[in-house]
Amino acid sequence: MGFHKRHGVSLAGKSILLLALLGVLLPALFLGYLLQSKWLKPLTMVEQIRDDDRLIAITTKGATTYFDGPNGPAGLEYELVTAFAKELGVQAEFIFSSDNAEIAKKLRNGEAHLAATGVTPPETARKLNHGPVYQQVTPQLIYRSGHIRPVSMEQLASGILEVTSGSPQDDLLQQLQQSGNLELQWSASEGTDFEQLMYLLDVEMIDYTIADSNLFAFKRRHFPKMRVAFDLDNQHPLQWLSLHSKDDSLNNEIKRFFDKISGNGSLQRSIGRYSVNADDMTIARSLTFWTFVAERLPLYELLFQEIAAQNSYDWRLLAAIAYQESHLNPDAVSPTGVEGLMMLTEDTARLFNVTDRVDPQQSIEGAVRFLKFLDKRIPEEIRLPDRLSFILASYNVGLGHIYDARKMTAVLGGNADSWPDVRQRLPFLAEERFYSKLKYGQARGQEPVTYVDNILKYYELLVWHTSYRFRNFDAPVARRF
Repeated sequence: MGFHKRHGVSLAGKSILLLALLGVLLPALFLGYLLQSKWLKPLTMVEQIRDDDRLIAITTKGATTYFDGPNGPAGLEYELVTAFAKELGVQAEFIFSSDNAEIAKKLRNGEAHLAATGVTPPETARKLNHGPVYQQVTPQLIYRSGHIRPVSMEQLASGILEVTSGSPQDDLLQQLQQSGNLELQWSASEGTDFEQLMYLLDVEMIDYTIADSNLFAFKRRHFPKMRVAFDLDNQHPLQWLSLHSKDDSLNNEIKRFFDKISGNGSLQRSIGRYSVNADDMTIARSLTFWTFVAERLPLYELLFQEIAAQNSYDWRLLAAIAYQESHLNPDAVSPTGVEGLMMLTEDTARLFNVTDRVDPQQSIEGAVRFLKFLDKRIPEEIRLPDRLSFILASYNVGLGHIYDARKMTAVLGGNADSWPDVRQRLPFLAEERFYSKLKYGQARGQEPVTYVDNILKYYELLVWHTSYRFRNFDAPVARRF
C-alpha cells in the first residue's frame, strides 16, 4: 500500500516537471523556428532582390554600356545586367549617372544594387565590393586626323584638351597631375558626354579628348577622322561594384555569374559585339559611308520616311538596304541586270508591280512589298532580332536557299531558328557535299552573311546618326523593322 502511494506521488511530480519543461521548451522551439523563418530572420540581399522582383543597376548611357539600338536597348552592360537579372529570376531596371562620386553615393544610399558602368572602379569605390575583372581597357589620347600627332603629354600645352567632369578620364588626369607627372591644363565640362566631345573634336572646336580603348574601338565608325595619339596609362580592369553587406550574397552571385559566362563563352561573345567586331569596318569604308549619308541621303530621306510610315517600317532600315544595294544611287546597274535604288531584278519588279526600276519611289515601294512577302514566309517562331536577319538574307540570296540553310543547320545539330547558327552554316551552300543533298542547290552562301552584317551595321549607324543629329539621346527608337 505504501509502495503504491509513493509511486502515485512520484508520477504526479514527474508530470508537473514535464509540463514545466514543456512550458519552457515549446516557446523556445517556436522562437527558434521563427528566427529561422523569413518572418523574423533578416533577408539576404539576394532574397530582398527576389522579393522585390527587380535588380536595380546604375550605368552610364554610352556605346559600350547602354544605348537605344535598332531593336531596343543595347550595350555590353545592358546585356550583362539583363542576363544576370534573368539568372536571379527578376527584372532588370536601370538608372543613369556618369559621375563617379554620385554612382558610389547612390550605391551606399541603397538606390541601386550594383553599378555596371564600363569603367575602372574609382577611388570613391574603395569601400564597395568589387566583382570579377571581365575586361581590360587602356585610356587613350584621341586627336583628329589632319593635325600633327602628339607623342607625349608635353606637346598638348598649346591645344585644348577636354573631358567630362567627374569622369574616369578627369580622375586620371588629376592623378597624373598630383603625382607630378603632368603639368597641363584641361577643361572638365559638366554634363558633356563622350559623343559630344567627339563631335567637338570632329568640328575642331577642341584639339584632344580621352577615351578608353573599348569605347573608341566601337565609336570610330561614327567618327572616322578620329585617331589614337598614344596610351596614357597601363591597362585598367573593368568590374561591377556592389554595396558591402553582412551576408555578401549579391557579390557571391555576381562572382558565380561571371564564372558561368566566362566558362561558356557568352562573355567574350558579348564583348566582341561592342569592341572587337567594331574594327571590321575600315576607316575608308566608314568615310565613304558618311560621305554618301551627307551628300545623297538627304535627296531621298523624306521619300524613305513617307513609304516607311505607310507600311509601319523603320525608314533607316530601308535606307541601310539602299546603301548596301546601290550606295543610294537610283541609276545603279549591276552586271547581272539588277538596277535602281533597291537593285530589284526584273522578276521581282514584275511580281511586285514595279514598272520603272530606276524610279526611286517605285523602287522603294517594290522593296517594301518584297520584304513583307518574305516576312510572311519566315516561320512565326523566329522572333526579332533574328527574324530581320532571315528576311534580309532571303532578300539577297532567295527564300529557297534560306530554307535549305535552316534544314542543313538542323541536320548538323544547330538551331534552325537561330540566325547565328544558320549564319555559321550558310557558306556550306557553296560546297557540293552539302548543296547536292538540298532542294534548291548551290548558292554563294557567304554573300548573304556579309550582306546581312553590312546592312545591320549601316542600320545601327543611321539610328545613331539620326539620334545624334537631333541631339536627343533619349528619343524612343522604332522597334519595327
